[in-house]
Amino acid sequence: MGSGKIASQAGHAFIGAFLKSPTERQLEYHKDGIGTKVCLACPNLEAMNKAYDAALMHGFPCAYIVDSGCANFFGGEPTPTALGIGPLTRQEAKFLKKFQLMK
Repeated sequence: MGSGKIASQAGHAFIGAFLKSPTERQLEYHKDGIGTKVCLACPNLEAMNKAYDAALMHGFPCAYIVDSGCANFFGGEPTPTALGIGPLTRQEAKFLKKFQLMK
């Protein structure tokens, strides 16, 4: 994926997870007016699915993004592209330490 496509998929993931989170969590996340976001690189679909399962197991809000597969991307096939988790505290996000920041 190019950088523009990555950015749009990350946006879908962020807003999807944010909207699934309880109002109290949303307000706590945004109380400073900033709300930190990070984009982590995932080496493969299996790792993304494991992170999704772990987040669900912990009860964190998640958005699993599957691109619709328009003809311009992924050969027209629906394809998982991103995973939004949170908002999370730094302590809650420790299960994601194995992933590196996206470059």
